[in-house]
Amino acid sequence: MTEAASAFRPPWFCVLPDSDAAGPLARRLAGQEAARTLKHSSGRPWLIASGWGKRLRTVAAGPLKAVLIGSCPLSTARLRDLAARAAESGDEEELAALPGSYYLITARREVRSARGDVAGLNRLYSARVDGVWVISNSPRRLAHEAGTAVDERWAAMRLLAPHPPSPLLFSRSPYKGVKPVTPGSKATLSPSGRLAVTHYWTPPEAVVPLQMGAERLREVLARAVASRVAPPPVASVQLSGGLDSAALAALAARARPAATTLLVTVGSRAADNQDERWARRTAGLLEGVDHLVLDPGTYPRIFQDLEGSQFVLDEPAPFAASAARFRHTLRVLAEHASGAHLNGQGGDETLLAPLSYLPQAAGRSAHRAWWHLRGHAALNRTSSLGLVRAAATAGSYRQWLIRAADRLAVPASPAAALTGWEAPPRLPPWTAPEAIRDLRQELLAAADTAEPVSGDIAVHGAVMRIRSVARRASLYRDAMEAAGVPGHFPYLDRAVIETALAVWPEERTDPWAPKPLLTAAVAPLAPPGLLIRRDKGHYNHEIHTGLAAHHSELAELFHGSALGRAGLIDEKAVRQALAEAATRRIPPAFITETVALELWLRAARP
Repeated sequence: MTEAASAFRPPWFCVLPDSDAAGPLARRLAGQEAARTLKHSSGRPWLIASGWGKRLRTVAAGPLKAVLIGSCPLSTARLRDLAARAAESGDEEELAALPGSYYLITARREVRSARGDVAGLNRLYSARVDGVWVISNSPRRLAHEAGTAVDERWAAMRLLAPHPPSPLLFSRSPYKGVKPVTPGSKATLSPSGRLAVTHYWTPPEAVVPLQMGAERLREVLARAVASRVAPPPVASVQLSGGLDSAALAALAARARPAATTLLVTVGSRAADNQDERWARRTAGLLEGVDHLVLDPGTYPRIFQDLEGSQFVLDEPAPFAASAARFRHTLRVLAEHASGAHLNGQGGDETLLAPLSYLPQAAGRSAHRAWWHLRGHAALNRTSSLGLVRAAATAGSYRQWLIRAADRLAVPASPAAALTGWEAPPRLPPWTAPEAIRDLRQELLAAADTAEPVSGDIAVHGAVMRIRSVARRASLYRDAMEAAGVPGHFPYLDRAVIETALAVWPEERTDPWAPKPLLTAAVAPLAPPGLLIRRDKGHYNHEIHTGLAAHHSELAELFHGSALGRAGLIDEKAVRQALAEAATRRIPPAFITETVALELWLRAARP
């Protein structure tokens, strides 16, 4: 692991109760490097934070003290006006629904509350430390102060791909005794120091037609982009060649008419990957941009320098297998002094609906639903009848969870994967039988009380996809911070999410027209012909060539591995799968996620 990686710690904050019992913890936290302490009228600390710089802003009005940590374009004066209104009304919802992506922490007399965002990009955790409840953005910080270790049951859960079901995802953190707060919820410390977690957000009902939604999306997405890229002297966009990044590039260039915007594209060694060609085309249509294409011949391969290139993060990095590649990109961005780097992650999940929308669409227009059904079946190489059957038999959320628990080690059918409440959780074939049994029992137990985000299967599925990608994006952002490059994900802003979810799913998702909501929203602000791509690139070639080039290093990871010692995997089965990866068609996510978890466990120390 590099010296820079081991030295960096992401910024953190802790919210404390107004209690003498919190005094020892407060003194330890306040003694940390560059810690900032906010005190209530009692003189006791209620918020201690470190590493946020100007991203932490405080306003006060009457009995209300409010702290925003993150990205919000409103002026401090405007925030103060809103705080005054909240102090008078007792309703803080307006403060929680501002543009941007941020934490909101408030103190009103002896009550403290903390909110993350609705997507889960800004996450919260709670734990008892020295006998008092504490709220923080950092599970590692809480675990360190509480003296707890890594939760091996959480590690088993993290083997599930593409992500654990909602009841498991938000039931455990990487550390024992540290519990995550579900996105869209607030954590409150009462005057007596008791912790309560309550929902403050519900997804909007889909009632808006496409054109009306596109007008609103044009406004909120343009503002989300401009608020990030307009202030710094240098701003950049990760231009993959897809529609999401092309839209961000167009909006960023438009928001910086007097400055140049840097567009960064990673070239591909694969002859059939069209991303670079589309990225060059996009850059050629835009004014006021510089386009930098990173030469794939000098770019690190996936799985290269695994142990020497990792970051110290609160969870396993989704990019762990390509950490050397990511570091290369971050060095380039740092050399160009980028003060804001936009990434299109979350575009698919926010702008498109899961195919579980089809039965409801049939109730509004049978002809359109049938047309969509045929298109989606063709795109996903499954049968129309199979999609119909899978959608009709999804059942209740509880029934879906029970079926999922019984099929953790069984390959999912394409139709069921597309039309269920969530992506079906699956374990890699090298998972130990005891781990499969324990996860099954845990999921069955959770199914008894689990409630979906929404009774609408398509809305629940959409929100869970957003929250899954937001968790991954947060780790990208933290790693970018380690390199001194502020990372932003505009598609995960609350206003963008709510605008997209409010549009009828059959209008924002069309198998015959890619991203109709995005193209209708951004096309009037972009050069003609910019948003016309109809296919998507992939990185399977890079994964398989990386496996071939670094097979011995990968296999060595699974001789005496942390996962093996924990009894979670069969190491011999992993090594055999790696040797046969080119012929067995093992989902790449099984390999990359297992590698990420192993590397993280080796370095994990609260």
